[in-house]
Amino acid sequence: MKKSLFILLVLVAVGLPSFAYVTPEQATSVEYIEKHGHSIEMARLVNLQNQQINSGDVSYKSKNPAYYSEKKVNFIRNAFMYFDCGLDDERFMQHDTAFTPRWNEDY
Repeated sequence: MKKSLFILLVLVAVGLPSFAYVTPEQATSVEYIEKHGHSIEMARLVNLQNQQINSGDVSYKSKNPAYYSEKKVNFIRNAFMYFDCGLDDERFMQHDTAFTPRWNEDY
């Protein structure tokens, strides 16, 4: 009886499929990242990096006000950004990634 119960237990344990695995798509999803204690910004950056690597459309655009498109305001803003490198322009990681380096590449 004990032997057959043990064999049954082993067969059940071996026969059950494991649903504990996590696919890369699940591990990089916003819900998975947020539920594991990371911030919304971290989830946004992971999703943005995946879209850039896979040459997908980047759905995250900077939230610049309309008056930033004026030349005078944009010049003053760029001047402040040049002198104060720590100023946040809300465009972190939002750039076109060129995977082939060129001699005339703008940084």
